[in-house]
Amino acid sequence: MLNIERVGPATVPAGADQAMIPMRDGVRLAADVYRAASPSPGPAVLIRLPYDKDGAYCFMPLIGRYFAARGYTAVVQDVRGKYRSEGATEFAVHEVDDGHDTLQWVAERSWCNGDVVMWGDSYYGYTAIAAAMSGHPALRAIAPRVTGSQLSTVLDYGDGTRDVEQTSRKMYFATHYVDAGRYEWEPDWTRRPLRAAFDDFFDRIGKRSANFDAEFSGASRFVPPPVKALLESRPVPALYTIGWFDNCAIWSWHDVRALSRHPGWASHLRLRLEAIDHENYRLRDAPVAPSDDHAADPAALERMLPGYLDPAIEFFDAVLGGSVDALSRVRYEICHGEWREGEAWPPRDAPGCEYFLTPEGLAAEPPPEPSTVAWTHDPSDPVPSQGANPFAALFDRADLSAVGDRGDVLRFTGPACAEDTDLLGAVTVALAVAAPAGAHVHARLLDVEPGGAAFLIAKGQLRLDAPRDTAVLDLQHVAYRLRAGHRLALDVMSGDFPEYVPEAPAGADPWASAPGAPATRRLALGGPDPSRLRIGGR
Repeated sequence: MLNIERVGPATVPAGADQAMIPMRDGVRLAADVYRAASPSPGPAVLIRLPYDKDGAYCFMPLIGRYFAARGYTAVVQDVRGKYRSEGATEFAVHEVDDGHDTLQWVAERSWCNGDVVMWGDSYYGYTAIAAAMSGHPALRAIAPRVTGSQLSTVLDYGDGTRDVEQTSRKMYFATHYVDAGRYEWEPDWTRRPLRAAFDDFFDRIGKRSANFDAEFSGASRFVPPPVKALLESRPVPALYTIGWFDNCAIWSWHDVRALSRHPGWASHLRLRLEAIDHENYRLRDAPVAPSDDHAADPAALERMLPGYLDPAIEFFDAVLGGSVDALSRVRYEICHGEWREGEAWPPRDAPGCEYFLTPEGLAAEPPPEPSTVAWTHDPSDPVPSQGANPFAALFDRADLSAVGDRGDVLRFTGPACAEDTDLLGAVTVALAVAAPAGAHVHARLLDVEPGGAAFLIAKGQLRLDAPRDTAVLDLQHVAYRLRAGHRLALDVMSGDFPEYVPEAPAGADPWASAPGAPATRRLALGGPDPSRLRIGGR
């Protein structure tokens, strides 16, 4: 039985002034205004989101009041087509122009001194980036968290490989982008083809998502502008917050790498790297007890807010006060360790390390003789993802020790650490793997505890667009303390479902096809270009 709940707008809270803000095409977008106490005009913070400005999920009334108490009039707006706003429900189509027009409206209010900043998580962090693309002169700074300019897209690396598609994009369209509200439901991921469960859902509610259907038409309008549009816009101070366990971090790092190389943007960029997942659960609390669950316990939410909002307020205060150069360019949290500051990421003095994949596991030297190992991937029974909700990976942080016992997973385990060892910087895995076009290659870097439990540190994945003999996987970046007695391990496989789509037969759409036949993949160890894991270094 498919359980479906449609959620509409919550009651506008007391203390919020309502406004309908006109866009250039006459569509009006609903906003709540939380006025700062000062009688004089002052700065404003703009937050534009598709999740209901008055709902419990994003606790915007608390956030609006928090900013207002610290001198920022907060304007919280439902984006076009969502909740109380007018217009069509279209993902990422209008955010540049609507951001510009909303900035213009805010800057012209009598309570605003003309300085506007923007803050937000995920899609409402993306809207801050999109507004920066508009080049509006009133926008003085942005502080996007757990997001990026290419949010939800499949990154193409330009070398015949691309990222494996996350199922969350189409699920998102069938949850948040059907109409002005949202739908709470859970698909049956065992159904094949994958889209069958979604078609049943649309039949049940009697309507479809134009955003979802456009994914299969080959001419979707629902794609964010390229990062090139951000690079070509007027640079503004930007504080990017990235979560070490965020399933959307791939898009954060994509932006940061591009901005760091750009002569105009690089000097404006600040980084905050935290041991959090997408829903802002913290590693130190994992697995999360009910008393620490900010989504369910009001006291936990109150405790969370200072660490959640104060870094952005400090950044905004420094930008508007002319002292931003005094702030460190990078603040990062070492998992199972302390916070540090620096002027570059990765730290200039961070040592690099390299491990080779051998028949015995991970080793400091390549194997003396070349050899081959293999795994057989069955798309009908892919390797399971690490937990129930990829956006809340730390809520019920999964022990992945048993995954290494599967026949379709190669696990390479290193020696126990004699002392605490900090792993800092980029992580790449180079594999001498023979795989056909359409094959998926996944890798997970694990922390294996003395008792045998194994927990995720980082992961990466590739889809091969043409037959290849090698694959280089980007596991992004880490700041992780491997404690004494713990071991590194690396899993190599061809699935991570349902977080990522499973492999499909050559040329087929994984959403519309039946699973393909089992396939054996071979990985070469040793030889002239041995399979290896690299962490850190510059």
